[in-house]
Amino acid sequence: MSGSFGSVIDVVAWRLCLGCGVCASVCPNGALCLVDVQDDGIRPKTDHNRCVRCGECIKACPGIAIEAPDTDDAVIRELHQAWGPVLEVWEGYAADPEIRFFGSSGGVVTALSLYCIERAGMSGVLHVGSAAGNPLANTAVVSRSRPELLGRTGSRYAPAATCSGLGLLDGSGPQFVFAGKPCDVAALRKWTALGGKASGAIAVAISIFCAGTPSTRGSLRILEKLGVQPGQVRELRYRGCGWPGRTTVKTNGSGDAADRSMSYEEAWGDILSKHTQFRCRLCPDSTGELADLSCGDPWYRELASGDPGRSLVLARTATGAGVLHEAMNAGYVQLERVDADTVPRSQRSLLQRRQNLWGRLLALRLLGVPVPRCRGFSLLANWRSLSIKEKARSVVGTIRRARQRGWTKPYGHEVQ
Repeated sequence: MSGSFGSVIDVVAWRLCLGCGVCASVCPNGALCLVDVQDDGIRPKTDHNRCVRCGECIKACPGIAIEAPDTDDAVIRELHQAWGPVLEVWEGYAADPEIRFFGSSGGVVTALSLYCIERAGMSGVLHVGSAAGNPLANTAVVSRSRPELLGRTGSRYAPAATCSGLGLLDGSGPQFVFAGKPCDVAALRKWTALGGKASGAIAVAISIFCAGTPSTRGSLRILEKLGVQPGQVRELRYRGCGWPGRTTVKTNGSGDAADRSMSYEEAWGDILSKHTQFRCRLCPDSTGELADLSCGDPWYRELASGDPGRSLVLARTATGAGVLHEAMNAGYVQLERVDADTVPRSQRSLLQRRQNLWGRLLALRLLGVPVPRCRGFSLLANWRSLSIKEKARSVVGTIRRARQRGWTKPYGHEVQ
């Protein structure tokens, strides 16, 4: 569908923007800035005096087109149709107990990032952290040390434009780690393919598993539930401090009243998951298939009080497997090989999303709604694995929701 879009503003109008921020990084004229729209997410805003409609932003946009990576002969065949290329499946945690405790699901992403800085000679890690002065917002940062990584560890269930930080990279020195959502990694790969300044700066890309990016409205609903005003917030931690960890708000007050919290199940299941972006519902890749390494929760395990956390880790490329083994040998992570069926047992909801996606896209096409072009993800084969009733629900249910929620028409205005 990219041929029907003149700029990323058209992508935003049809709700296909993922808020990754790559368009702002790739624009040669600096014509795009990023704005947080509370009910939608991070969106590009155009300076029409600078925009020459060159189309570079469209070329880099993963919201309108995403292509699966080439398949290596060594991939685990039983996983490939639903989970993309996987060479190895591991489960474990960060060897550093502090990183394991504060990180989400065992802290493996942080531990691998730290290994790359301290032992693999990389310059730093491009990821997101809480914005200074605004605990509800995220900002792209480059962490270069253990204190910086530890201070920014944990999931950030709010709009996160990781690729807006690509301009922070220096392509002339040692390379960097990239850590982000699957859509961020997809955008990174497109940015790299364009061959611009510092396009070779990333040595290894690590993705987290993702069930969707909540808008800022989701965070505001959490504060409302906890009886906290946005201006009172000193720190907002969505997860961590155990597994899966509670959502905790630290306020500017004192004593016990300064901290408010709710369970992860309540924060994500009852609130945040209801505020995810429209485009996230059309995503073919929830587990970072274009990354070198992917990490997520092993939800097949029963939650136990005081559990410090574990991660499910997928090595997707030879580069990723190499970093993983080196980090294990250096003592940064404690991992053990697990069976391939651990992946679907751990992430049943993401599997169901993948299976329903072809029907959802079909329904939107029938309504004349632009949809992303998804190549190489075996979507029809996954949809065929559903029962007749489930197939019908994926099509009919999407048509009904699209009409009820106004998805059949573009937004009538540009981001202000």
